[in-house]
Amino acid sequence: MAEVVSLGVIDDDQMLLDGMGAWLRPVRDLRVLRAARTVDAFLAAGAGVEVVLLDLNLRDHTVPADNVTRLRATGSRVLMISAIADPEHVLATIEAGAAGYITKDHDLVALADAVREVAGGGSVLTPELAFVLSRDRRPTRPQLSPQEQAVLSAYARGGTLHAAARQAGVAYGTARVYLERVKRKYSEAGRPTRTKLDLANRLREDRLELDDLGAQG
Repeated sequence: MAEVVSLGVIDDDQMLLDGMGAWLRPVRDLRVLRAARTVDAFLAAGAGVEVVLLDLNLRDHTVPADNVTRLRATGSRVLMISAIADPEHVLATIEAGAAGYITKDHDLVALADAVREVAGGGSVLTPELAFVLSRDRRPTRPQLSPQEQAVLSAYARGGTLHAAARQAGVAYGTARVYLERVKRKYSEAGRPTRTKLDLANRLREDRLELDDLGAQG
């Protein structure tokens, strides 16, 4: 029997809260254990769950990224949901540690698959999130070329520079040039990136591996 993933739902739409448990009931490996209209109420009700479905914009006017941070502090992973995309807040929640973003017009199969991916430690790249990421032009997020991004992704995720060059399909010397360009661009953006750990952090913070997946889809 598959392990059951414990879920929480935070949304200020009471009809959604009442219906989510019933909607997910046919999915045997997912179970809604708690639902609330605010993060305060959710956290006051007990210990954390594995995955929280969190509405992007709650009526209590709490900051979406702060909500993610609070839930992540309990050990829960967070999947953002909303009816309408708000690019600024979507990006802020991803940077705060949310594992993905999905709009409410997706069907049960898509939601269940997204929850399983998040519960397993993965990230969810929906077309909506890929669109938001592709149009992120904030000055603190350097604009990397596809080649620079490919080398950064392969190298920062644990490979040697030789391996990163092979994966990106370029010569070793070219990969070194690309990596130096990446470091320079981050430095110019006010985010110094001197070590491999720094590079891995930038990859995570800017969800560049998600951009890679979006470009391939």
